[in-house]
Amino acid sequence: MKIWLATLSIASLFATIAVAQQDAAVSPWAMSSHSSVRLIAGGRNADGAYRVGIEIRMKEGFKTYWRVPGDAGVPPVFDWTASENVGSVSVRWPAPARYVDDGLTTIGYRDKVIFPALIRPAEGGKAIRAALKIDYAVCNKICIPANAEVALKLPEGGETSQTAILDEFRALTPRPKDAGKLDDKLGLISGRFLPDNGRKIVELVISVPTGSMMRDVFLEGPEGWLFGTPVSQGVEGDKQTLRIPIEDKPKNVVGLVPVVLTIAGAPSSTEVRFDLDISAPKP
Repeated sequence: MKIWLATLSIASLFATIAVAQQDAAVSPWAMSSHSSVRLIAGGRNADGAYRVGIEIRMKEGFKTYWRVPGDAGVPPVFDWTASENVGSVSVRWPAPARYVDDGLTTIGYRDKVIFPALIRPAEGGKAIRAALKIDYAVCNKICIPANAEVALKLPEGGETSQTAILDEFRALTPRPKDAGKLDDKLGLISGRFLPDNGRKIVELVISVPTGSMMRDVFLEGPEGWLFGTPVSQGVEGDKQTLRIPIEDKPKNVVGLVPVVLTIAGAPSSTEVRFDLDISAPKP
């Protein structure tokens, strides 16, 4: 019996240590009525940057929004000002999905999402406490505003218990790619403004190499611009032509407009930044 008790005591000690190690990589959950938020730590890169994730879990069927939410909803807003020894934070957005409910099209994430981030210290050699205040919204039949405050002292070391899941969501973030560059990945071949009987649209030609899959395409512009749902115009070899309506834009804008194209696909997604010339094309 004494031997059994000693064995149990040692096992309990190791279990306690394991839990403590795991807890060091996650903050407590900030709970709300339909969702929860926490910070997770994925370790430190060789260049000194820390890998962090903002995890939002929602009740089944609920969703939250991308940086461009679509016809309704609001994007998450991240406030890191309460952090300690944080020089900069760069948040990345996993490629989203498009949802149509009651005639409204929204863009975002359902059930669960992790926004990967890189945190660089203000001063090397000192501990970092990441403190986040987040304002966001979750939606099912109606949209519900939510907010949370979470904080985590970032552990040293290359990996943690959260490295694998954070890497999984990092892989879902679009990779930057130059427009017009042909290779073995999804990408933009060309994009142009095309007036169509008074209705303004953008025509895109997308490269979809063999073995790749294009799930959806999202176009975003400066403030005041709103683009609609893409419509396929056909496929020719490894090229697909899409037309995206311009639902709204500022008045009297001509010339070059900076836009961001997100191509959600597999095995990876792509992000292309280019200037869209919205002058009427020459005959």
